Amino acid sequence: MRDIAGKVAVVTGGGSGIGRGMALAFAEAGMHVVLADVDLGAADTVRAEVEAHGSRALVVETDVRRREALVALADRTYAEFGEVHVLCNNAGVVTFGPMDALVDADWQWVLGVNLLGVIHGLQAFLPRMKAQSGWKHVVNTASIAGVVPYEEIGPYVASKYAVVGLSESLRLEGAASELGCTVVCPGNVRTRIVQSARNRHPDLGGPHAVVNREVQEQTDAGIEPEHVGRLVRHAVREDRPYVFTHAANRAAVEARFAAMLGAFDSLDGANLE
Repeated sequence: MRDIAGKVAVVTGGGSGIGRGMALAFAEAGMHVVLADVDLGAADTVRAEVEAHGSRALVVETDVRRREALVALADRTYAEFGEVHVLCNNAGVVTFGPMDALVDADWQWVLGVNLLGVIHGLQAFLPRMKAQSGWKHVVNTASIAGVVPYEEIGPYVASKYAVVGLSESLRLEGAASELGCTVVCPGNVRTRIVQSARNRHPDLGGPHAVVNREVQEQTDAGIEPEHVGRLVRHAVREDRPYVFTHAANRAAVEARFAAMLGAFDSLDGANLE
């Protein structure tokens, strides 16, 4: 088990939800935390919570859609702490509707935050992290919707499937430089992601306060983000490739892979005439 006390974690979307849960879980274990978020007020609140554990905290306003913002975040972090041991690419948003009703701005917003945000984080931090001696770890937040599909959140599903695959590839690449990678695939968690359009950028049709009430009720009944944060902390310590949060999601994952294996089975004796 890795000793993480005194190490440094960077968390995008650290001002709320799972990002806050991760930040507090790391602080509980004695890590210092950099909180990157578009909402400085929320991040400042979490900074106080982190510091209450005796850890140092740094808040950096960060729009993960912009690669230069992640480069600036990395510069600030390394200037302040000198090293980064855990990078959590966590910021995420969602939009709702059937795919034939979505417009370009919907795709650009969700893919810009959920996928490009992860890519930008890797571009900004990986070279310096890999140059460090000792272990280092990347945590990418996907979703159970990155493993099994759901209706009327097509851009979200597409982005999270991509994050799962990207994370699996990074884990293979990182082995040579003591770089681990965990992909987090949570089910319903009590967060404000359904309200993420509150931070939707003006150039992409936001912000607005319209929410999907049914999905909001499901997330309100979900588990606490702090529990997810502790699951992630355990995965970092143990260098685990995946974090799932709900045992009930196992059946859906098994059904998806059973369907894939069935396609292989059908190759034998298939009549293609």
